[in-house]
Amino acid sequence: MNQTIQGIILNTIRYKDNSYICRIYTENFGMKAFLIQSGKTAKTSKTNLLQPLMPVEFEASIKENVQIQRLKDLRVAIVLTEVYYNPVKSAMVLFLDEILFKTIPDDYINPRLYKFLWQSIQLLDDAIDERNFHLWCLLEISRHYGFHPYIEDENAEYFDMETAAFTSKRPLHPHYIDGLNCKALMEILDNEWLQVQPYQLHSSIRKTLLESLVKFLKLHLDNLREIKSLQVLHEVFH
Repeated sequence: MNQTIQGIILNTIRYKDNSYICRIYTENFGMKAFLIQSGKTAKTSKTNLLQPLMPVEFEASIKENVQIQRLKDLRVAIVLTEVYYNPVKSAMVLFLDEILFKTIPDDYINPRLYKFLWQSIQLLDDAIDERNFHLWCLLEISRHYGFHPYIEDENAEYFDMETAAFTSKRPLHPHYIDGLNCKALMEILDNEWLQVQPYQLHSSIRKTLLESLVKFLKLHLDNLREIKSLQVLHEVFH
């Protein structure tokens, strides 16, 4: 029996003429692959909906042990006005979409992560200054995956990426952040987006933190490899 389901599109590939296979992350069913038939005319085409991180709604009957599900009446769940037109926000969407697609396994159910992502795409769309959004979002994603950074020492001078701890002792391995980068990361940590949004970061610190947080995720997520869209973000910011 069909039910109304909301989800976030994380990956789309062309299957046949006017057909696509989309991976959509849902609250109650996790990541599922859906076959989407797009109309042949501009009026019936669904391709404008098949954007990364697009919040959608549709009718479907989820079947167990079925690799590709079918859906009906795919539609926009939230009207976004900027993320696909603003070059910086669009680059962030591509980057976050790639991170999530490569780290969320099939059938992985995490309602808190889902709700965070659903709200975050709206926060990015509404953001007056989006330059710190990807940093904040990566930190929050790590929280929902269970290895969020924590402060071991209030006088910390280093962030140990292997233990996810801010510490005053220099790690004996190369996977750490120090200096101004460590200080900036600590100040962003555990804050809501509205607090992080106006925080002023030098572009070099923002770039270093971005690369470091991607490395941090890679250390804790075995399925995360090369992030191709990272270069796109660098080009947009610099």
